[in-house]
Amino acid sequence: MSHFHRIVRIVWPLAGLTFMAWLWWSFQAHNLPEGVMDSDTAVTITQTRQTITFQPTGNQSTTGLIFYPGAMVEPTAYAPLARTMAEAGYLTVIVKLPWGTAPLDSHEVQLWQTTQAQMAAASDVQQWVVSGHSRGAAIAARTLFEHEDSFAGLVLIGTSHPKEAAYSLANAQIPIAKIYASEDGLASQAEVEAFRGYLPEQAEMDEIEGGNHAQFGYYGTQLGDGQSTISREDQQAQTAVYLLTFLNNLSP
Repeated sequence: MSHFHRIVRIVWPLAGLTFMAWLWWSFQAHNLPEGVMDSDTAVTITQTRQTITFQPTGNQSTTGLIFYPGAMVEPTAYAPLARTMAEAGYLTVIVKLPWGTAPLDSHEVQLWQTTQAQMAAASDVQQWVVSGHSRGAAIAARTLFEHEDSFAGLVLIGTSHPKEAAYSLANAQIPIAKIYASEDGLASQAEVEAFRGYLPEQAEMDEIEGGNHAQFGYYGTQLGDGQSTISREDQQAQTAVYLLTFLNNLSP
């Protein structure tokens, strides 16, 4: 074996392991605002193997929010957004994806069972909005398609879904909004526009100029994503305003 081939045999596996380690690190939550996962006088946070619940301690709305994370993204990366909703009075439940990405149909069934249990346990909530980011948003769209009667609204964040006629929501009878970013490389503006017909004509289309895919959460960079021209904090703030406005418009 030549010296070159010996080097390749050593370097190639090492490069692969390094890349996998980087991927794992990138999908972990990073730079979370201090105290965002701590309960206080405004919000009580409860975490289980399946969920993270942000419970308002004051006047709670009768509208609640179910949120599905992006594939492989640590669910706490969405804690700042969830906490903002809870501080505004909306019970918010981040439902963790089985195996981090819910790759099988059976996993989506399991996810729906967990979601149903959470909704049933919150007796003070009279109506629910389902939302999610990236793959979580795609799952939210399919969940609404299959269980529209269970929800009062849908908010899709950083996704081009629904993008199949089989899961078209064009005839959905409840309010739907899509929040997208101009520099999102994984759910591009072109894709969002191309599949616009699978949403109702009256669906809200909320663009965040200068935002990208990863800044919808507090985690690292993603392969194929665009370069943001605004800060993560700015993108998060705009996302929160769009989401809160949607919830406020539904609430009595």
